[in-house]
Amino acid sequence: MEADNNYKETIDTSEEWDRNDQCDPPIPNIVSSNEAGIPSEIYEGQIFHNKEDLQAAINGWSISQNVEYINSTSNKSRLTILCSQYNNVHRVCSWRLHASRSKRLGGLWKVSTVGPPHSCTQPVMLGGHHNCTSKFICRHIMPIIKQQLDMKPKEVIARIESKFEMKISYMKAWDARRKAIESIFGSYEESYRSLLRFMEAIRLTQPGTVYGGSRFKALFWAFGPSISGWQYCRPVLSLDGTFLLGKYRGTLLVAVGIDGNGGLFPLAFAIVESESNESWVWFLKNLHDLVDVVKLRQNLCIIYDKHPGLVRGCREIFPNAVHRHCLRHLRENYKKFLRRKAIPDVEGLCINMYLAGSTDDIVNFTRMMNHIKNVKQEAYDWLIERDVSKWSLLFDNGCRYSIMTTNASECFNGVLKRARGLPIQGLVMSIYYNLVSLFVRRSADVEKWLVSGESEFVPRTMDTLQRTEREARRCPQPITINRGEFEVVDSSCRPHRVEIPSHQNCTCTCKRPQLYHVPCVHVITVAGYRRWNHNPFVSQYFTLNSYRETYSGLFHVLPPKGVWPNFCEVQGIIPLLAPAFRRRAGRPRTNRFRNTMDEPNSTGNKRCGHCKQNGHNRATCPNNPGSSRYKTYLNDDYFTTMC
Repeated sequence: MEADNNYKETIDTSEEWDRNDQCDPPIPNIVSSNEAGIPSEIYEGQIFHNKEDLQAAINGWSISQNVEYINSTSNKSRLTILCSQYNNVHRVCSWRLHASRSKRLGGLWKVSTVGPPHSCTQPVMLGGHHNCTSKFICRHIMPIIKQQLDMKPKEVIARIESKFEMKISYMKAWDARRKAIESIFGSYEESYRSLLRFMEAIRLTQPGTVYGGSRFKALFWAFGPSISGWQYCRPVLSLDGTFLLGKYRGTLLVAVGIDGNGGLFPLAFAIVESESNESWVWFLKNLHDLVDVVKLRQNLCIIYDKHPGLVRGCREIFPNAVHRHCLRHLRENYKKFLRRKAIPDVEGLCINMYLAGSTDDIVNFTRMMNHIKNVKQEAYDWLIERDVSKWSLLFDNGCRYSIMTTNASECFNGVLKRARGLPIQGLVMSIYYNLVSLFVRRSADVEKWLVSGESEFVPRTMDTLQRTEREARRCPQPITINRGEFEVVDSSCRPHRVEIPSHQNCTCTCKRPQLYHVPCVHVITVAGYRRWNHNPFVSQYFTLNSYRETYSGLFHVLPPKGVWPNFCEVQGIIPLLAPAFRRRAGRPRTNRFRNTMDEPNSTGNKRCGHCKQNGHNRATCPNNPGSSRYKTYLNDDYFTTMC
């Protein structure tokens, strides 16, 4: 072909293309897939493994040179491209490239013709590059997506701009991210179809892992290292759920424990259609049947948010466990009750209720409850009817281990916020890598603490003991009542009775050793007076040895998809259909609807301009005929009268 401005394409036969290959060197330099992204040049005789690598190389080179091209011929054996300005009347560019699939080279692709040089090069590419497609971007962000499954489109834009000095649109970045995720996990439908193969592969490579789950309905799973490690954590589980953000609607249910140092310890997970009564009962049943360490755990305490399904499931499936309410969720329900009854000073009552629930001092508890009782007897009765032992620390008998809320499970849901829009296998893998990182980091921490030899307890417990020991030095000498009973007067001049029946058990009338499972200042005062070691009074869950055992489980590399177990109906590994519950069209919400629990704590009491009472304003005043609260109040009275 002659390179002139009156270009006319000629078509060669495959035999002619192969004859042209005879002038090539006998041992060609093949461009690898990793090198095909941004080559420094495209030259005649260059060889690629396949057409995709060739096209990616041409894309990267054209972007780096600020030139664009269009396809003239593209099929299974040939590729001919022309400069996008080849028919520009004002500035004609005759650059073109021919490549073909060579039989002599075993099906490799070879560049046969390149040139002449571009005459349309621009120092700056205005607007988006025509050849910077979402497929090209997907190829470059694929390694990053594998390490960062929750990568945002804005981060894709930033990386492409940093690498190629070119801006791309948000939708192009979003589409590239979608293609990358589908390349890793397949489509949402394919991710569901091969889900059981994927879970079986995890079970085979992670010893101890359990899972349980025609059309997809629900999936429950727990990783082996988490199951073996949780028995060294405090016997407390926090339960909560959060919604998914992908193509199909769903809810992620989690059971999270707390390790000896107060860190989150995710134990079990489930993906269900919604946070319904049936879903929670099903989750708790699988937690009981599949995770033996939960079923056999003594003195188990479950903290939940008063969801009807959780109340029913815990009562039926874990009748021997201790059930406790989340104090934050109880405060939310209490606030709704106060507002519905138009009780004044709502904020002040809620603050007193929360302080009463979280205090370990009987004097403070009594003062807070008496204040509520003086304001409104009905507000006081509502709290007493909820069984004080289920929501107050003081009357808990140490079952909670001072954990008052379900913040643990809610915090872990926040960690997974960006991963909740991935296909189901991507979500499982994201949780897997989060746990791997958690185990590796905390295993390194405990080894560092053991080497230092500063204490036999985790840092939080060590700090508490050191602070209590300093306070015990200021206490007067205890009075010995008998061999195992003592009277101690602390700095507040309040006497306390300390009983030490053995060198590993102790009680005190201040209740702190029973509530926190760590000796109080009065016990340490007695131990110092009798020259006893007070460390045995600390719960074993707070020792470094228990903390090391918590994270001693080993995760293993997940196998590639090619070696996953095949479908087998006998073993229950069958292809699943995607769920019938698809989310509505449009961008899904990433934040939950705000409620009274999300309201910030007010710095002062509100004062109504209509009735001059505290706790509300004129717009929500129950005595103001123009307020919405007044109308609701009248309707409630009307329906109560009718009933």
